[in-house]
Amino acid sequence: MSRPVERRLALVAAIAACLTAPACSRREPQTVLVGRHELRLVTPRGWEHLDHGRQQLFRVGESELALEDLGPATPEGLTNELREAEQLLHDGRRADALARVRTLHGLPISLSPWQARADFWSPWTDVTYNPDIADDATLGRALEHLIRNAGALPAVSMDQLVEHVLTQSHQGSRREIARKEARDVHGADWVAIETWDRVSHMNRQRLACLEAEGYLLTLSTRRGQLEVTGAAFDSLLASIELSPSPP
Repeated sequence: MSRPVERRLALVAAIAACLTAPACSRREPQTVLVGRHELRLVTPRGWEHLDHGRQQLFRVGESELALEDLGPATPEGLTNELREAEQLLHDGRRADALARVRTLHGLPISLSPWQARADFWSPWTDVTYNPDIADDATLGRALEHLIRNAGALPAVSMDQLVEHVLTQSHQGSRREIARKEARDVHGADWVAIETWDRVSHMNRQRLACLEAEGYLLTLSTRRGQLEVTGAAFDSLLASIELSPSPP
């Protein structure tokens, strides 16, 4: 057999081996539940995926990415949470309804001035200073007031959402936005930003935010240098696809 033919056969064999090997085969998307959102995504090659419900972690060595549902981001999201608490109360699950309202949080509330937050909560706090005294009818009327108050809250811009996420991060006070762009990912309007240390302009990291059905999804670099995390961040973000909401 001639040497050129041998080389061609060896090349064909190498390609076939690569296509059948796990490291070379096409990776299939997996379905995960991030908070209340069902997503399809592809874990970056060589990275470990840890499913913690609202928080999905992706790790390799000391580097880490996090995909999270940060809760209600709009008045509509808050209204949805309160209507679910109202339904729990109607279903006879009083303790669960009280717990749902007690743990309610959302950017439209936290970004409001102190007095506006107090006014928002006053219909509820007025009747739950002693929850054992208030009957279900009284709690139901208070929930109706909260639902109306949530609908009247001002909208929150994406710039406000991004700024809030940055200030809440462990390095927020020391970082600033170096670059920001809109990205259409499978029909979803993400905002992707790159941050750096505000003094040295080094230690670049990535963050992407999406308002989805009233809730805030974020993908962020938790640890690691951009040289390690950058390509994985981009490939993970490009793979994320939200499942359609049921009618």
